Amino acid sequence: MSDEPDLNAEWHADRRAHRLRTIQQQRPVMLRHEGELDPRVEAWGRSLVAGTAMNLILVGSVGRTKTWSAWEVLERAVANGYAGWVDFATVADWQDATTPPVDKDRLKAMRVADMLVLDDLGSARINDWQRECMLSVIDERWQHARPTIITTNMQKLTEPLGERLASRIKDGATLVALGGEDRRSGR
Repeated sequence: MSDEPDLNAEWHADRRAHRLRTIQQQRPVMLRHEGELDPRVEAWGRSLVAGTAMNLILVGSVGRTKTWSAWEVLERAVANGYAGWVDFATVADWQDATTPPVDKDRLKAMRVADMLVLDDLGSARINDWQRECMLSVIDERWQHARPTIITTNMQKLTEPLGERLASRIKDGATLVALGGEDRRSGR
């Protein structure tokens, strides 16, 4: 047994700490507060770390901590060893990427990210063109079993997305309906 430090373990610890700081810095200021993560979302996060996670769909009315939960589960997963590349796409990011001329690089990044978050899906109108762009992203992610987190206020994804997209998103997904009061209404 050597008294030499385990450089490999040290490198991994430094890398994990760097990834955690990056996620924490990217997390929006208004979503950095502590809170209780739904146990179903927490369990999904453990499956992400284990490499067995499928999609996670967080649904609920406005202000029910869907976006906060997405950030929180990702932060906890990274803290516990998840090393995948995370791409967090807001509805504005999606609109920017799909408005002609299409940002092909951004759409490719969404297709190949280890973990993609599509935040507030359906909060802006989705036209046929955007639905086609989304199909290319979701279909490739589905084919390669890359997990995606979807946050939405919509109870039925088939209405804005159509059957094909909704089917791929829901295939093997964990669906968590978040209830309660609007957390922002009391501020």
